[in-house]
Amino acid sequence: MELSNIEKLLEKYFEGETTISEEKELKVYFTRETVPSHLERYKDLFQYFSEESTIKATKDLKLNTSRKFTYAWIGVAASVALIAGIFLTRTAPSKSVDTFEDPEIALQETKKILNMVSQYMNEGKQELVYLKEFENTKNKFIK
Repeated sequence: MELSNIEKLLEKYFEGETTISEEKELKVYFTRETVPSHLERYKDLFQYFSEESTIKATKDLKLNTSRKFTYAWIGVAASVALIAGIFLTRTAPSKSVDTFEDPEIALQETKKILNMVSQYMNEGKQELVYLKEFENTKNKFIK
């Protein structure tokens, strides 16, 4: 086999574009005794594949197929529960509680909520004073 043909097959092989027969050609080529020096690095790879392909399983495997049947029923039950949940929980849309007709009332409610958020933020900010003390102490030790 021509060297240029082998190099093209190697290129196709590493691109994942070879057929089974082309891969067999490469295995046969690289299991020979004489391989050009610039292709020596691939010899071990193809010899490994050749040796591993001859290994036969020595123990029979027994597969448990009853589990597959159980999983199928679980999937069916989940689908039925989902569909029943969708149809049983469907309710008429109610009037939204957080919508106001009068803009003045909406502004007052917004201010009240923002004030409440501000209070919670300020409470959390008071705890950050301790972090400043840790920072000062750390700076003393570093100096």
